[in-house]
Amino acid sequence: MTQALAGFNEHGMVLATDSLATRFDATGRPEFFNVEKLFPLGKFSAILSGGAGVSVPLSLALRREIQRRRGLDDLEEIGGFALSFLSQGYERHLAQHGPEPEGFRRIYFILAGYASENPPPGFSLFLLGSEDNELPLRLTPVSQAVVMPRNLGMEMNLCKSLAAVAPLAELLKMSKDFLEKMATLKEEVGPPYYFAIITTDGYQAVVM
Repeated sequence: MTQALAGFNEHGMVLATDSLATRFDATGRPEFFNVEKLFPLGKFSAILSGGAGVSVPLSLALRREIQRRRGLDDLEEIGGFALSFLSQGYERHLAQHGPEPEGFRRIYFILAGYASENPPPGFSLFLLGSEDNELPLRLTPVSQAVVMPRNLGMEMNLCKSLAAVAPLAELLKMSKDFLEKMATLKEEVGPPYYFAIITTDGYQAVVM
């Protein structure tokens, strides 16, 4: 199960995720492998996915479609479009492959972006998800931070740092420490880790 987080303050937005994913062999036993789960959707937006493995190909399909539809760059417009596009893609996947294995029926997508027309500081987050193969996906605006799966301790620490207007470098370090800690506690979380920031200059991948 992917461990992911995102948050923003006046300095910009940070996104972080591990890369471990799970599949099942012919006997039903889990196998772990690595896959990238964080992608830019445009100059000022990104998507981070987790849960069911189909979330990654759905994210990539969404990115291709947004790039094809030039002019779709406002995050609220992207959110509405993504809700329909990803719900339909997930529905087709379930119709073809059937329900995910028990315990792996959650799927979620974090949409993040910046627009100068937004109220200051201009950043916004949306969470799209389904807990038990439910359709359509639900679209939920996020105030300032999201941690998936939820971790109340990290949520509190992240929100405190965001409220204190911590620099992005400090937020990235906190994110890396959290992912490394979760990797020691959960076998389904592991490196390499992926990080990115979104500022008024746009999306930038970060190597740590």
